[in-house]
Amino acid sequence: MGSGKTTATRQAAQQLISKNIKTGIITNDQGNKLVDGGLFKHLNIPNREVVDGCFCCNYGELDTNISSLVAEAGAEIIFAESVGSCTDIVATVLKPLLKFRTETQVTVSTFADARLLQMMLGNGAKAFDESVRYIYFKQLEEASVIVINKIDLINEDELALLRTIIVKKYGDKILLFQNSNDKQHIEKWIDVLNAHDGFIPINSLDIDYDLYAAGEANLAWVDQEIELFSADGNGMQEAALLIANIFKAIKEKNYVIGHLKFLINNSIKISLTSPGDQLPSIDFKPCNSVDLLINMRVQTLPENVTSLIADAILQTELDTGCRIAIMSSAAFQPGYPSPEHRL
Repeated sequence: MGSGKTTATRQAAQQLISKNIKTGIITNDQGNKLVDGGLFKHLNIPNREVVDGCFCCNYGELDTNISSLVAEAGAEIIFAESVGSCTDIVATVLKPLLKFRTETQVTVSTFADARLLQMMLGNGAKAFDESVRYIYFKQLEEASVIVINKIDLINEDELALLRTIIVKKYGDKILLFQNSNDKQHIEKWIDVLNAHDGFIPINSLDIDYDLYAAGEANLAWVDQEIELFSADGNGMQEAALLIANIFKAIKEKNYVIGHLKFLINNSIKISLTSPGDQLPSIDFKPCNSVDLLINMRVQTLPENVTSLIADAILQTELDTGCRIAIMSSAAFQPGYPSPEHRL
């Protein structure tokens, strides 16, 4: 979660499409309003969504979407990006795909933010609930390919130490140290995926589903569609201020971030995954209204997040004179995972 999967799949899909290789993407979330799905639509990348639960619990919908991308977009390669808190993928998704789609070649890549991986392997892991840590390390355990992503955000000494630790702990897997905004790194990842034979994991995880369910329930999932009305044409600046106010409040509360995703006017995505992240610059074109989609995954209770957003909205209205309306809102903790298949 927050590991840069979407950036990698977007870059890979765009590279493949530029080479006339028909490519599709399937996004997935426990909610039903997906920032990433909206972004891929804007980029005209063939895409489908599996919503209201992970791939394993909605395998039939995943399978239908695969068929749809093949039939309607002629997809030769499909990236299926699972919910960031999902694990047991080999038993519940990969093996069923291999069983029911015998012509399909499937690999599993697990992405890990280099900064978060440092925390999880060190003292910083204590910030996360034990059940959340359990999911994190199960994701690494079952991967055939581990992509240590965002290496551009740590220094050379930190990277060297992380490389030593990871090779020692997960040396039996294919390890990629990657900056997903680097074209050559993405090309290498694609080459690894194409050479899939011989490293598909065979064994399903030995996993405690009660602990897995507790880990998912420890994360608040909040999705909101917001419309902002500006009195003076500064809608983009005011939307940026609202995002900044939300991010500031999350940090002040010391909530552990899974991910904070924002989609402005169905075209501009902002993703924040660490308290140290900087808000990107936005092209502040004059506009009187802004549509903002928010996907937040934070280690706390859902009501805490909705209250925090409400306070940030009020503060933004007071500071700027804009008017902000919540058009839809969902706040919840995921239910117990119930996969359709487990092989």
